[in-house]
Amino acid sequence: MKSCAFFGHRDMNVKQYREKLLNSVIELIDNKGVTQFYSDFRGDFNSYCGNLIFELKSIYPKIKNTMVLSYIPEAKTDDNSAFYLPKCFDDSVYLLERSVPKRLAIIETNKCLVDKVDYIIAGVMTHFGGAYMACEYAYKRKKPIISLIDEWEI
Repeated sequence: MKSCAFFGHRDMNVKQYREKLLNSVIELIDNKGVTQFYSDFRGDFNSYCGNLIFELKSIYPKIKNTMVLSYIPEAKTDDNSAFYLPKCFDDSVYLLERSVPKRLAIIETNKCLVDKVDYIIAGVMTHFGGAYMACEYAYKRKKPIISLIDEWEI
């Protein structure tokens, strides 16, 4: 089973990249055998991608949409703090195998995710931030990166 992760900016107008994103995902499914998709569902880009994969499940019922958690959900203490899995996801996964300071949890989770997947789809426009760092790490690991932003390079 081949897999793909999404990395992109928290604040981003993703709709302008919808066609390229859709074509990239379909290419991975049809021609590369990708059936597993991962998104952390934080921010505009990753939320959009998670919902796009959910939409595509009606055409490709064998694909799986997994939410990546950077923090272990806390036990339910009241109705407002319980973890809930957004309906667009099939399941969730926590990848960190060791304890890390909370401020490093997202960075370390992104590295684990890069190591786990076969492909990256990137919505990265700047040379800073967590999404850029994840793509830079993927580039060093020689992971195929599909950039939706034409002018962006590592």
